[in-house]
Amino acid sequence: MNWTDIVVEVKTKDKDKAEAIAHMAVPRGLYTEDYSTFEEDLALTGPIEIVDEELYKKDKESIKIHVYVSPEENPSETLSFLTDRLKSERIGYELNVDNISEEDWANNWKKFFKPTPVGTNLIIVPTWEQENLKTDRVVLLIDPGMAFGSGQHETTKLCLEQIEKYVTKGSKILDVGTGSGILAIAALLLGAGKVTGVDIDPLSIKTAKENAILNKVNENLELKTGNLATDINETFDIVVANIVADVIIELLPDAYAKLKPEGIFIASGIIELREQDVLDALSDNGFTPIEAKHDKGWVSITAKRK
Repeated sequence: MNWTDIVVEVKTKDKDKAEAIAHMAVPRGLYTEDYSTFEEDLALTGPIEIVDEELYKKDKESIKIHVYVSPEENPSETLSFLTDRLKSERIGYELNVDNISEEDWANNWKKFFKPTPVGTNLIIVPTWEQENLKTDRVVLLIDPGMAFGSGQHETTKLCLEQIEKYVTKGSKILDVGTGSGILAIAALLLGAGKVTGVDIDPLSIKTAKENAILNKVNENLELKTGNLATDINETFDIVVANIVADVIIELLPDAYAKLKPEGIFIASGIIELREQDVLDALSDNGFTPIEAKHDKGWVSITAKRK
């Protein structure tokens, strides 16, 4: 089996943020094509007899980050993670996938996705694996498509575990950056009364609606294309955000405003290097951190509104 090469093209000005996101997706196996300083670098090295003329023609305004996914890993989850995080950071991008055709992509990744127990009570089950399934756990059926959130990534698992811990019967919950809808649907299956999911990506909202219907919770799930600041006008018992540290920090004032007193804020998608930044921002914005959970370099932080 071949490795999958996911090529992320962004403007040169977004290089640092895009590379950081790529490192979150796969800590090893990255290569960046950056010709933005090629001619300056060449001048510094002194005379060189032979230089490929094609190098002078390379695009200086954009870079390409090659993200290499091993045959044992799920390329779809990596692709979904990249698109979700790049959109969250408002980075314009183009994605190309080498070594696999577009029409095969939607089916090839399914072989990596098996029923996944999460926490104490949940099991995430892809729709094509539900036949003959025997379990005492609460079954959450999912067909993630190209939206992030199949339950396999550490950030999603950490969030699901905290939702399971803090949701109570009848809870009113807001899921910011809902993606496939997995967190919102899990909350309803675990006893929440009403959940609102918001995402800036219309494709994610479409996928979340389909998954809600699969799990027969669509009547209690409201989905909106938009953002927390301008499109949500009510308060909640719990706000969940599985995004990235910078976006979490940015949305904290709005999350505080949308939470009821003593409400719970669950944040995931945080790399360990940014944990203290998020903890400090929570304290600065009127939250009391309750606990932090770690898994393979990722952190989920739960806090309470003062």
